[in-house]
Amino acid sequence: MNHGEYISFLKEKCNEEYEIANTARAKGIDPKNFVEIPQAADLADRTQKLLDFLRPRKTAEQIRELNDIYEGNREMVAIEISKIVAAESYLYGKFEKCPECKGKGHIKQGWKEKDCPSCKGATIKFTCGKNQDWKNTLEEFEQITEFENPIKISISCYHGICAGLAVLTEGILVAPLEGVVSATILQNENGTNCLNVSFAGPIRSAGGTGQALSVLIADILRRRFNLAKALITEREVERYKEEVSIYARGLQYRPSNPQLEIIAKNCPIYLDGEGVGKEVSGQRDLPRVRSNKVREGAVLVMCEGLVLKAPKILKYTNALNLDGWGWLKEFIQENKEESTDIKPSYKFLGDVLAGRPILGLPMQQGGLRLRYGRSRLGGLAATSIHPATMRAVSGFLITGTQMKYERPGKATVVTPCETIDGPYIEFKDGTGRRIDNEEDLPIGLPIDADWPVRKVWDMGELLVPVGEFIENNHPIIPSPYVPEWHIKVVKEYPKTFTEALNQSRMHNYPMAPEYVAHFSMVSPTEIKTLLDNIKLDLCKGIAYISEEFLGLAYKININVGLENGQYYIYGNNISVLLNVYSKNKLFNKKLDSFKDGFEYIHNLCDYEIRPNITSYIGARMGKPEGAKLREMKPKIHSLFPVGHEVSNQRKVYDAIIKESKIELGRRHCNICDAETYLGVCCKENTTFIETTYEKHNIQQMWDEAKDNLDTYINEPIKGVKGMISAELIPENLTKGFIRYKNNLSVFRDGTTRFDMVDISMTHFKPSEIGLSLERAQELGYEVSSVEDVVELKIQDIVLSLQLAEQLLDTTKYIDEMLIKLYDMKPFYNCESVDDLFGQLMMGLAPHTSGAILCRIIGLSDIKGHYGHPFFHAAKRRNCDGDIDCVMFLLDGLINFSKQFLSTFRGGQMDAPLILTTSIDPSEIDKEALNLDIGWEYPLEFYEWSQTTPLAKDASKFGVMTVDDVLGTENQFEGFGYTHETFDCNSGPRDNPYNTLDTMRMKTMVQFALGTTLTSVDNKDQASRLIDRHLIRDMRGNLRAFGQQKVRCTKCGASYRRPPLTRNCNTIIDKKIDPFSKEEVEITCPGNIILTVSKGSVSKYDALMEELIQKYGCNDYTNELYLLISSWVAETFRVPNTKNQERLWD
Repeated sequence: MNHGEYISFLKEKCNEEYEIANTARAKGIDPKNFVEIPQAADLADRTQKLLDFLRPRKTAEQIRELNDIYEGNREMVAIEISKIVAAESYLYGKFEKCPECKGKGHIKQGWKEKDCPSCKGATIKFTCGKNQDWKNTLEEFEQITEFENPIKISISCYHGICAGLAVLTEGILVAPLEGVVSATILQNENGTNCLNVSFAGPIRSAGGTGQALSVLIADILRRRFNLAKALITEREVERYKEEVSIYARGLQYRPSNPQLEIIAKNCPIYLDGEGVGKEVSGQRDLPRVRSNKVREGAVLVMCEGLVLKAPKILKYTNALNLDGWGWLKEFIQENKEESTDIKPSYKFLGDVLAGRPILGLPMQQGGLRLRYGRSRLGGLAATSIHPATMRAVSGFLITGTQMKYERPGKATVVTPCETIDGPYIEFKDGTGRRIDNEEDLPIGLPIDADWPVRKVWDMGELLVPVGEFIENNHPIIPSPYVPEWHIKVVKEYPKTFTEALNQSRMHNYPMAPEYVAHFSMVSPTEIKTLLDNIKLDLCKGIAYISEEFLGLAYKININVGLENGQYYIYGNNISVLLNVYSKNKLFNKKLDSFKDGFEYIHNLCDYEIRPNITSYIGARMGKPEGAKLREMKPKIHSLFPVGHEVSNQRKVYDAIIKESKIELGRRHCNICDAETYLGVCCKENTTFIETTYEKHNIQQMWDEAKDNLDTYINEPIKGVKGMISAELIPENLTKGFIRYKNNLSVFRDGTTRFDMVDISMTHFKPSEIGLSLERAQELGYEVSSVEDVVELKIQDIVLSLQLAEQLLDTTKYIDEMLIKLYDMKPFYNCESVDDLFGQLMMGLAPHTSGAILCRIIGLSDIKGHYGHPFFHAAKRRNCDGDIDCVMFLLDGLINFSKQFLSTFRGGQMDAPLILTTSIDPSEIDKEALNLDIGWEYPLEFYEWSQTTPLAKDASKFGVMTVDDVLGTENQFEGFGYTHETFDCNSGPRDNPYNTLDTMRMKTMVQFALGTTLTSVDNKDQASRLIDRHLIRDMRGNLRAFGQQKVRCTKCGASYRRPPLTRNCNTIIDKKIDPFSKEEVEITCPGNIILTVSKGSVSKYDALMEELIQKYGCNDYTNELYLLISSWVAETFRVPNTKNQERLWD
């Protein structure tokens, strides 16, 4: 099955499931009688279907045509499509009364009224009617010289900005839906009109480029509608400054106040935003600012968009001959020669956390060593280490663990690769050796009595693709001399040292790297001392070494054995050392003339040796790996409201017993003219009227659900206390019963989701993912053995074996739902794990609104999921620790509904509003274009790397990436990798961070490991941990203790101050007094307690004291700890108080 056949097969299967879902939906059981997730083929299709106001137009055709005109330049396409959409809206748009609120601008929700979610309180809706060729539209639009309708201008600008932003974000991010709130006309002090664009927090998902170009697009539209530039008053400038200072910790870059003044006074668009979070203290109640709270969206666009992407804006303003943007040159640094100096970077140590150990200080000997290459599990920010290295660090790094590292990027996900160097270990019996087989090192912790490891002198190699250096614009570090370089120098790779020696002497080849020890790790004096104290037994052919000099052997990573109480050295890498043994005796030059031991040995050799270590990379553990069923807190089974009168268990049957009032939408059926709460009646969609807060016949709904399942048991089905959607349509209770039966829960949009860490995979073996030979062939893979390595198709995924049972339970839930609720045939019929293979799913990232079609082909025993780099990039993600979800396609098609989504800002994030059925490499995140796809690096690359060049020139020296084959037949398949991985399941299964019970235990193991690793300084680790985590936690909790609320232990009600009655004031019931015959309110009898206890404030106090006493810390941190600790002691100075007590006896 080639790529085209594969995609056709996926689409055919997808359409089959759409037919089933549409049949089920047509039965009128769900909020709408049709599937609410439209299919999209490409970026153009996604853009049109993402934005409601584009759906009746021909925007997709226009985007495709513009893409051809501008040869794939997405920014220019975005600018042009924004002009077209704005012109269409102005020329052909018309106003009509909003049908949802009937022109009122608000809807009733219980006893309250809120803005209509459809018209957003405007009372009218704007629709675009006529469609014609976009060139004629622009020509007609250019003939208009005067624009009179300000509302129409505002809406047209808003539509243009959103459409352009949708193109910039590949039609998959939530920014066009949630990030741009509105565009309005404001009046300047001089009486002219300007354009005001309001942004919200989700604009962050668009990235700096999307934010910046949305302002540029707004300026282009402003000019076309003859609007003046925004004139900012001094008070508004000061308001921006205060907002930036308040929000500074949430910014990548914080401009100075003079820079903010330049931006505010020169930006042609008035940057506004929704007020969220803290309020400003000065410049309040400004005429043109609607809120006294910080305008997060405007701050993000100003600081991360306009400032950081100033060069990109100027590039397009120059190309379009737009004046008025020259002020951005203030934020562009002069073109200095890019530095290629490689210096230690401490940035990755910025946030050291308890239980997540430092594994190596910056460029520290003994840490992870750089090696260029990509395993079949690497790329798109994923890197590889030896599985034995995972064991050497006690499992704090396993497959799927995020690792923060020094270079070339910020973070990576760890994957296994057995064909690179493992760790060099000193064991407790004094022996030492490099571990090439993970089974040679038992799984355990440094605190275990039987843990055999005394020291880890070298953690082994970190396999980093060159593409990671290109993506992060990091200079190429000189490559160490490795076997894959040597094979390109010699005609035939030597099998023995004698053969290698002859090659080196006869042909002037460098010595093969496996025969050269890590001489650069010791000084000339140390290497000479070692040579002087090696005793050769020529009869036995053994080189003995006394115990006092073992440390030098460990440093250069040569194997040390023990026989009859005597230590000896062995292995390939002692070959050069012993070869110069006799010359060392005759050497009489000054040792201080050599930089290190490598230069000393090189001077003794009559052949060339090259360094096999060029750089160490500092690292620490980041987020732990994960694979789990997503559950709301608390876990619920159905999106059915139970009211606020029930307990926190939220049981539906409790709502029946208490006859709870619940809030539902009141709707009208246009067929039978009846009122209902259902979204569909008489198989037609009903019309929303208002929401009501009253008693409903929940018992009848409950009985109907039980009748569907033929059960008489009142199961403890849990619902939600109240819905936060616009029209408050509840989910059918039968689904809750079936989920409970199958031990599943529901997410807020009606789906069942599985969250897993993203990990790259370009090739796999059927055997390692549980795929049989016959099944692999059925799925379209050309394979003759389950041990064959085959290339992964770009929309196939491998899920975590740990979720196998829950995945099976989900298929059984869907089948039972089809049978008993929809009266249809079952679809999956899965009896075993093998039946899951070939089923279609959807992948979705949290900050997006577009799902990607995928197919499960196997299960791997890891805590994460493998997917092609293109699959992850299509979700706008990489493999640096991101966690995304997957869900069964049929589950989403039937159970997802927009009617369940929140009306609050961000409610449309993490929702499958669109399904992309095929991936186009030119339309995914551009990071994927830097993926290495060659089978090897050429000799030219290794030689070029020695000059520490700029990575952007790597393609000139033979490094092949996706960008080199983009647009050709090879852009989908035929990818290579440089280093083999024997098993994608290699390495430990569990991380101590997840298995150890207490944070104290995790921290103690963290520091015990630090004692074992020569690349870690525990005093430095203790200083950073206390300063960056523990002391901040204690200080923050102490502040929270002084500002805390109180709560009721029974109903959970929270109070800013304790009630004067000393009891909870929450009304839980009403009854008629038998004497006065008046209605009496019954209040909750629960106790009032503090929400922050002493234990939460002082929980790390003893731990910090123990760390300082045992490992030490710097003076500043020690003094800070003593100060904060004394504050805590004084706060809780009353003796014999309980950790959690009542406010009153």
